[in-house]
Amino acid sequence: MRKLGFKIFSTNLETAPQLIKECADFAITQSDVFIELMVVANSTEDDFKKIKSKIGDVEVRIHAPHNTMGFDAGNKELEQSNQKILTLSQKAADIFDAKTIVVHAGCGHGEKYISETARQFKLFNDSRIVVENLPLFDTKGEKLHGNTAEEIKYIMAASGCGFCFDFSHAICAALSLNKNIETQLKEFFVLNPNVYHMCDGDISKAEDSHMHFGTGNYPLRHFLNDFTDENAYITMETGKGIIQHANTWIKDYNYLKSL
Repeated sequence: MRKLGFKIFSTNLETAPQLIKECADFAITQSDVFIELMVVANSTEDDFKKIKSKIGDVEVRIHAPHNTMGFDAGNKELEQSNQKILTLSQKAADIFDAKTIVVHAGCGHGEKYISETARQFKLFNDSRIVVENLPLFDTKGEKLHGNTAEEIKYIMAASGCGFCFDFSHAICAALSLNKNIETQLKEFFVLNPNVYHMCDGDISKAEDSHMHFGTGNYPLRHFLNDFTDENAYITMETGKGIIQHANTWIKDYNYLKSL
């Protein structure tokens, strides 16, 4: 049975506390819903415990902070601070008994950056870590790696981590690299992803727009049926800004269930 995930942030305790309750209330009524918790770098263990008290036994997966919050595994000079940031996510995973911690591949494009990410991932030494593939550029135009299956496979082999397959990132990277999208998706899928990220978007643009399902032109039925396994964990990364209520995600959930 595929499971679909609502993505909340640890800062939602202050910015949207009702969202946490609404997501948990819906998840409790469904056997195929989980929550992916995005750990914001200034969060505390007490924050995680408060969230845990609000959602009870709902299954949770963890997403670690990324480069917009100071984490960059491709930068050797940030090794100590990266470890400190990741430790926070590991503590969250302990509290929620999470089976996976999604961690972005780092910034920079080229062999030395990919090698550094692989080295740091190996030092993290946590079997729960899954590396997420990235577009060629972030929202500020900074170059990233982990754009192809070859790069992700290298990081996995060198560090022993798993894989988080982000469809939109894969499409963006393929367009930026003038690579066939279908080929790109097939190459990622054979890496046996542990977790998936999915949203809608414009398949002709290298922009990770996080559109709600049905509002873009991604072939979502094809993605779901041909590039996810029957027991996949799929986080719905739809919507931008601070989401206040779960109703739009419930619509997204129902949309995917109808495919």
